[in-house]
Amino acid sequence: MTSDFVFWRDVPILFGSFFVLTAAIGVLRFPDLYSRLHASSKLITLGSLGIFLGAALSFAETAALTRLIAALLFQLLTTPLSAYLIAQSAYLRGLAPQLDGLDEWGALGSAEQEPDGREQPEVQA
Repeated sequence: MTSDFVFWRDVPILFGSFFVLTAAIGVLRFPDLYSRLHASSKLITLGSLGIFLGAALSFAETAALTRLIAALLFQLLTTPLSAYLIAQSAYLRGLAPQLDGLDEWGALGSAEQEPDGREQPEVQA
């Protein structure tokens, strides 16, 4: 009986799948947007690294390997940046994080104010 398990290909894919599953559980269980963004961006990036690495090791064609590396680099560059921008936007719009300690930035909701400190008028749709 032969086994279809190839160690150098399947272990990175299992490693990546574990992190993707952990990210999904974190998104469901964490209490606020900031925690969920952290779980999804960091763990999905690690998970995709393992899955792309396993897929790249299983392909013999250089073109497929090049495309997988390009996709991985694009994801490694854009996922953390987009998560940061979403969190910053939510914070500046006034979505309070569930913190146990001091809010060191102290700018919660500052996007709702004019530069001179006045409230922005409501926009009617």
